[in-house]
Amino acid sequence: MNNILLDVVKACVHAVVLLVVGVLTYVILVTIRGSRYLHHKVRYHLLLQHCICLTVFNAVGSVIHGIRSLHLPITRLTCWILSDLQVVFGGGITFTLTLMGMCMCFAVCCPLKFEPLVNNYYHLLIILAWFMALINPLVYTALAFVQKSWHYVISPDEKCPTALEGTGFSISVLLFLNIMVMLIFSSYFLICLEGHQLGHFSWSNRRARRTILIHMLQIILYLVPTYIVISGMHMEIAGEIVTFVLFSMSQVLSPIIYGLQCEELSTEIPHLIPKCCYECVTHEPGASGEQRESPGTSRRPSVAVISTGTSTNPCTINLHVSAKESDEKDNDHISEEYEETLV
Repeated sequence: MNNILLDVVKACVHAVVLLVVGVLTYVILVTIRGSRYLHHKVRYHLLLQHCICLTVFNAVGSVIHGIRSLHLPITRLTCWILSDLQVVFGGGITFTLTLMGMCMCFAVCCPLKFEPLVNNYYHLLIILAWFMALINPLVYTALAFVQKSWHYVISPDEKCPTALEGTGFSISVLLFLNIMVMLIFSSYFLICLEGHQLGHFSWSNRRARRTILIHMLQIILYLVPTYIVISGMHMEIAGEIVTFVLFSMSQVLSPIIYGLQCEELSTEIPHLIPKCCYECVTHEPGASGEQRESPGTSRRPSVAVISTGTSTNPCTINLHVSAKESDEKDNDHISEEYEETLV
């Protein structure tokens, strides 16, 4: 009875999260596709992949737990495929979070080397990340095929079991998760270190540190329940429901924190809103997509700059060439650009 209640709760939560995340994903997708400025930024390509992974993960989760709660006679093969699909896109959520953190780290710490790195290794990293997400469930599902008879595989089972069980699978998933966690925290540590060296505790860097803190809290809210579920920790039904709700809340917050909270993306969204609602959305003048004709365009035309922004660089670092400006003003300007990369 408790398992049925848990499956009903999970199916309902997955459905609600799917609705919310689906709407946010659609808004982000249309905004990025409709903006030439955002369309060429690697950061927003990763954000879009992250949102798609969240949407598919919750869609498949609602189907699996709906089948279990309704006791539908579905073949074990179908349940195995659905479970594999959910695990693959769950891994996609984790590695897109990791790549977004690494992307931000390289853009802040190595702005002049970021473009060659993106051009040479971005697609390779994406292929490698998806391969890592795919290989684990495929291997253990293939082993289950070998160990079980074909009649067992195609027989219906109301419990909708999964082939991804056992100590070996849990250890491999924990290893993958630990690698991603180390990369995420190392990236944010380097960002904080670079901000401390450049910012001199200015208002811009305080705002940037607050942004990093929000990112880290969201990541922790996502990772802690994930570790609990993967480790197989025994809990009462109330504890399992609370853990799952916290995990789902982190998924809902993810498109908001990494997408709608970004100034570059939020200033493009009003172009999609009808005119009657446009006045309700506030944004800074001069930051609209019409004025940003190219990623390398500076928003301070009164200052002579050399822009390193390119079609693939998510961060624009402007270097002053005027000999009359002091080093302190240069540091303040770079700090503002650092903050714009994070926010």
